Order: sequence, then structure tokens, then C-alpha cells
Amino acid sequence: MEEQGESTFKAFYYAEYVRVFRATYLFSGDREVAFDATQEAFKDALVRWRSLEETTWVGAWVMTVAMNRCRRQWRQRKREQTALRKSESGKHTSLDPASETSVDLIAALQRLPARQRQATILYYIADLPIPVVAERMGLHEGSVKAHLAQARKRLRNLMEVRHV
Repeated sequence: MEEQGESTFKAFYYAEYVRVFRATYLFSGDREVAFDATQEAFKDALVRWRSLEETTWVGAWVMTVAMNRCRRQWRQRKREQTALRKSESGKHTSLDPASETSVDLIAALQRLPARQRQATILYYIADLPIPVVAERMGLHEGSVKAHLAQARKRLRNLMEVRHV
């Protein structure tokens, strides 16, 4: 029985890893963060595999766990950056990775608020239906739809080609 559970986890891991990593990378914009978050999420799934194995939403669960790990790392970085800025009087640095002349999808996604970015990735990249996205994000379906509409509008503006 244990070998069967191990083989089903391996099959799940190989089937879902690239999808979870891509979504997490789009969410975080940082390969190292995405790699770490993806690995940790799959590790968590392995620990809980007996209860997750038969569910239809295990892939969405792993993706959500990975994105939540990214969010925690952002909070930590933000606290560290705030502390660094307080210690450096008068120095200002730009943290915006996207330039006005070359905006690509990853950079544009990074400029979305976290909830809009997460909803966009879960819905458009992970191809999850709105009810599942709402459940994974702990929101009402209407809130997810609002986040998606706001994200589309903002992405349209960010991805617009500017003519000189």
C-alpha cells in the first residue's frame, strides 16, 4: 500500500511540477523564490499525501501553498527593506523591475497587487474555474471576478505599446 501511495505521488509530482513552478514564477518574478516555494509546497503535499491523494483539487492546493510561501517571503523582504531604508538616511532606490520601454508579461504581473496577481495566475495560467479560485484564495466568487477584471484592466494598460 505504501509503495502505491509513493508511486501516485511521484506521478502527481512529475505531472504537476512544471505547471506549479511556472505559476509560482509568474507570481513571484524570482526563479529562486519560485523554486523554493514549489519544492516546499510539494514537500507539504507529500507529508499529507494520504489525505490529499484522492482529492480532485490537490494540484490547486499545491499551487496555493506555493504562492502563499512566496507571499510570506515578500513580507519578510519588505520588512528587511524597510529596516534597511530606515538605517540608510536619505538614500532612495527604485525597486521597480519593469522599465517603461520594455514591459513583458512577467514584469507586468509583478506590478499587479498580490490578490489580483494570484487570481490571474490561478484562473488563466493554472486554468482553474472561478469557484475553485475563490475557495483557494478564501474569497467570494464575486471578489475573484472583481480582482480579475481589475487585473485585466491594469495589464492592458501596462502591456500597451506606447508610440513616440
